[in-house]
Amino acid sequence: MLITVFRLLAKARHARAVHPRGVQTTGELRGFAAPFPQQATVAVRLSKGAGTGQGLPDVLGLALRVPTESGDWDLLLSSTGTGRWTRLVPKFVRRWRDARLGTIAPYRYRGELVWFMAVPDDGELPKRFAVHISGKDAGWRRIAEVAVNPGDSTEAPEAFDPVLTLPPELEMAPRWLAVVRAKAYEGSRRGRRES
Repeated sequence: MLITVFRLLAKARHARAVHPRGVQTTGELRGFAAPFPQQATVAVRLSKGAGTGQGLPDVLGLALRVPTESGDWDLLLSSTGTGRWTRLVPKFVRRWRDARLGTIAPYRYRGELVWFMAVPDDGELPKRFAVHISGKDAGWRRIAEVAVNPGDSTEAPEAFDPVLTLPPELEMAPRWLAVVRAKAYEGSRRGRRES
């Protein structure tokens, strides 16, 4: 059922089921701790969840394709709260500078549940993000930063997929939600192929 819903939505939009339109470019990542590399060029996509018009509130999205030693990692973040419970809920915002972009669901990494969050600079379209990590306590600490290259925008977007593009040391959690997400992304991929 879920596969069908996301397939039909993607087919109708001729794009991803969610975050259908966006701006894609590159960025320079500097990591301070694992799982991020010390330095890498990353693919970057900025988008709106429902695809609302300019100035209208939406769930903003940031996608990063991060090269790691064991494979590429598609890290997808959406505007959320920052507290222990509010980080689990998408948040509608009007401007990038007001957004805190989190993973919503955690990853299992080295036996622990961890969440990631990106904080943009104050620009209308951000040029830099500070990336943070937290455990169950929502005590955020800075772990990386990404400087966006706005001049590198491309018309041929990457197909970011956190289910298929994930290094083995990271696991989406909890498992039941990972299964749900896998079905949603499968449906979206099918719908895009059919359109």
